[in-house]
Amino acid sequence: MLKEINLDGIFIAPFAGYLIAALLIFIPVRLLFDRYAIQRWVWHRPLFDISIFVIILSLIGLMF
Repeated sequence: MLKEINLDGIFIAPFAGYLIAALLIFIPVRLLFDRYAIQRWVWHRPLFDISIFVIILSLIGLMF
């Protein structure tokens, strides 16, 4: 289990780091989906985007 991240005396939960890492992975994945027009097979695009983000975040959480 990771401890808090110390940024000049401000302690940040590791989950915030996981969110940033997931966002940095999600942006190229979304651009890749846009390039290949995945939305043709998706019923609700914002719901699909959130679910992909949660899946990436969960995988990062499982790795650490």
